[in-house]
Amino acid sequence: MDNVKIISDNGVEVSVNGVFYVFNSKYYFIYTMGELDENEYVKLYLVQVCKEVQNTNAGPVDTGYMLGLEITDPAEWKNVQGSITKIVDDKKSGTTSSEIQYLPITMLVNLKIVSTNKFKLMRHIIEENFKVVLPRQTNTSESSAPNVVEQPQNNVEGDVIIDYRAKFFEEQDKNQQLEEQIKGLEEKINNIKSIIE
Repeated sequence: MDNVKIISDNGVEVSVNGVFYVFNSKYYFIYTMGELDENEYVKLYLVQVCKEVQNTNAGPVDTGYMLGLEITDPAEWKNVQGSITKIVDDKKSGTTSSEIQYLPITMLVNLKIVSTNKFKLMRHIIEENFKVVLPRQTNTSESSAPNVVEQPQNNVEGDVIIDYRAKFFEEQDKNQQLEEQIKGLEEKINNIKSIIE
């Protein structure tokens, strides 16, 4: 993640670490201010980026600002969560997904955050894969806590915790189903071939 200054939703300029990218022909920005929740998950924010345009008598005028808006359509948000998974996989493996186009952070100029989607990732993913230095935990009594953290039951903010293990098994099941479909189709093709011959 690269460092960039943005204008937060309360109008204050803040320095954040983020990734700017294109997915499905739309511009998105994932960022963190390094906040940790009580379970050591890192709080992240995602916005769709667009240009701010003001309607005037002479027609629409570009204000020179970009706007960061939350994704309100649940289906689109679920789809964009898939892009987050791909980005994490890219960072882990050093690859670049064909569905993600990473953009230079310098392209983000005068970004005003209006509203965000929130999600969380495990601390070690942000530190190891995204190379973000996070504050050390000061409460020593919690340092003996196990590495595996369960999702809190009452998630007040409605944050999404991206669970990659569940996603992996889900994808594995899909692959197995597709392989079975392919076998069935190959058998049908062979039957058709034997009839033709």
